[in-house]
Amino acid sequence: MKLPPFPSRPSFLRPHLFFAVAGILGSGAVPLVGQPAPTPAGQHAAAGRDPAAQAEGDWVDNRWNRTDVGPFLASTLEIPGGRFPKGLAIRLGERGEGAVSFDTESCVLRAGWFGGFLKFDATRFGLLRAPMIDGDIAFAFASNMRLAGFTPRYGGLHLNGRRVVLEYTINERRVLDSPWIMNRDGLKALTRSMEFASSAAETKLVVGPGGTNVTVASDSGVSRAVIQLTNNLVAMTVIGGDARLANEGGQLILRVPASGKVSQMNLRIWTGDKAMKPKFDALELPVSKQEDLQSWLNPGPARWLPELTTEGQRGPDTDILAVDTLTVPYDNPWKALMFLSGVDFTPDGAAYVSTIHGDVWRVTGLDDQLGNLRWKRFATGLFQPLGLKVRDGQVYVLGRDQITRLRDLNGDGEADFYENFCNLTKTSTGGHEYVTSLEKDDAGNFYFVDPQGAHRVSPDGRKLETLATGFRNPNGLGASPDGKIITVAPQQGNWTPSSAICEIMPGGYYGYGGPKITSERPLGYDAPLCWIPHAVDNSSGSQVWVPPNLWGPLGGQLLHLLWGRCGLMLVLRDAVDGVPQGAVVPLPGRFLSGPQRGTFNPRDGHLYIAGSTGWQTSALKDGALQRVRFTGKSSTMPIGWHAQENGITLKFTQPLDRTAAQDPGSYGIHQWNYRYAAQYGSMDWSVADPEKEGHDEVMVKSARLMTDGTTVFLEIPGLRPVMQMEIK
Repeated sequence: MKLPPFPSRPSFLRPHLFFAVAGILGSGAVPLVGQPAPTPAGQHAAAGRDPAAQAEGDWVDNRWNRTDVGPFLASTLEIPGGRFPKGLAIRLGERGEGAVSFDTESCVLRAGWFGGFLKFDATRFGLLRAPMIDGDIAFAFASNMRLAGFTPRYGGLHLNGRRVVLEYTINERRVLDSPWIMNRDGLKALTRSMEFASSAAETKLVVGPGGTNVTVASDSGVSRAVIQLTNNLVAMTVIGGDARLANEGGQLILRVPASGKVSQMNLRIWTGDKAMKPKFDALELPVSKQEDLQSWLNPGPARWLPELTTEGQRGPDTDILAVDTLTVPYDNPWKALMFLSGVDFTPDGAAYVSTIHGDVWRVTGLDDQLGNLRWKRFATGLFQPLGLKVRDGQVYVLGRDQITRLRDLNGDGEADFYENFCNLTKTSTGGHEYVTSLEKDDAGNFYFVDPQGAHRVSPDGRKLETLATGFRNPNGLGASPDGKIITVAPQQGNWTPSSAICEIMPGGYYGYGGPKITSERPLGYDAPLCWIPHAVDNSSGSQVWVPPNLWGPLGGQLLHLLWGRCGLMLVLRDAVDGVPQGAVVPLPGRFLSGPQRGTFNPRDGHLYIAGSTGWQTSALKDGALQRVRFTGKSSTMPIGWHAQENGITLKFTQPLDRTAAQDPGSYGIHQWNYRYAAQYGSMDWSVADPEKEGHDEVMVKSARLMTDGTTVFLEIPGLRPVMQMEIK
């Protein structure tokens, strides 16, 4: 038999070729591995159906309205006159009979109401449209209300019983601010117990709109303001702290004088018919003692009891990877929805998982058999968190508004201080602009991606740098431990012809938004690492690096999570002269829900995956926490590839049968292109005839097994740049 020639010099299948190795392990559905049969708890209408067969009505789900979301909820909020992006709705009163919403961007109270708390739209599980006020609105201030010369910075919130204490600074002067409700003689008013630290300068804080319809007056330690509205009025009274209300520059201002000691005051807000105002005025009597906000910074008793227990299930060790299930408490006392979105581990071995609807849970009992898992609700009220990381033993959660550092100050398994670590995120008021995939590197930098681009946050949280742009609805990002390789997975759609993995370069632009042609970017976009056919990966999750010392031949490689198809892929990079291109290989195992994020547990070396459902996924459950174990079982799969001018080299995990490996008939190769255009996605287009839909067969002239027995060279005359190649 005549052997094929050795490969010639390395070649890029660039700029416009990306190579997908598919079907090595069988391109059909992989059997469900080690999963219990689905039950009604934790499911929605389209559970388990093929994504292509699902429609908008399948994702209308009103269950979030039955959830006890906790004492507060961060969100974009719809109020009369519009919406604002970074709202914090806070329940008030012993029975939750009132609420306010605080703007964490401008540190201004924007709305107050009596009655219910919030109501959520049922469309797409409540994750698409902003929550709405569920009650009788007392006031709503729609303007931005920023003051020149007075810079606010939100610091976080403290919990103590039913009280929420806000902490922020104005020009570095610390403010504590705790809203509450007053109900006396049938008159309801909202109150703010406030404490300003000592300062050598006066501080100004916006408390409402000003203008010609506002009157102010002060006497005997009490300052008052009245805002005349069309049908009623809003009255404010400030008692204590030598503070005064002032109508300045179209804003109603609280002026707190310079002081060498702490200034305490109480601001009361009432709205109603002017005939009832004398009754409100009677509430101006000074309080005998200001509320002690400092004492409320100490944690109160735990609120999320009892701790819940579940029994996990090990998957069979029949393949190179096994999938175990850490059973999620879908049926819980608070009717909390378990759409899991992030997972990481603290040094004590506990796992922390986030959910898209705002929770973080602490999971313990992670032994080999998973027979006694304990779930503790650790935090609530976060703004659609889609990423979680532990750094230096502390839990960081990525929301649409900020990265929050969660602190358990008394060790009772619940967060007491929700600290603003970084709120430099540009939060959109739009529905489908999520902030996703919190990752970190060994230097302590954080990474995330949103419609604005891929970003790096400095270790102290005070600096945000945009690394690359042009990603459509990205739900996946990965960071190598040294931070040198950052990957992003955009979603197919406008100006994004198919799913892709982008290995970004600083200043890179990856196409979403239309072409930006330069001499260095002739295509109008920077090419991704690889395209992935939409039928294989209709919606991507994150990427995860396998530690070099784990998982045998897969150590040091990159994994890609298939959120829509509930699967896992191996990503093989082929770099020539420092320029990468990639291939993807399906791995065995399927997941109960779409894998969003993955983290290797340093204690046991296994990969833990947090998954969720959404729209157009094949998920069986709302969410899942599962463990992927490397079994060491024999498996023949490609773990490397290289493009040459005259063919492609494939390296496998173990020696191949020489006769089969050197038979050109053992291989089937097809290739095609996509069209980068404004329309949603792209058809598959022939390379030989660009106006014809379909795939072109690529002939393998010969195959040669190298002396190591694990590497085969496929001779392919006339190999040319294409966007997609499939090898079976």
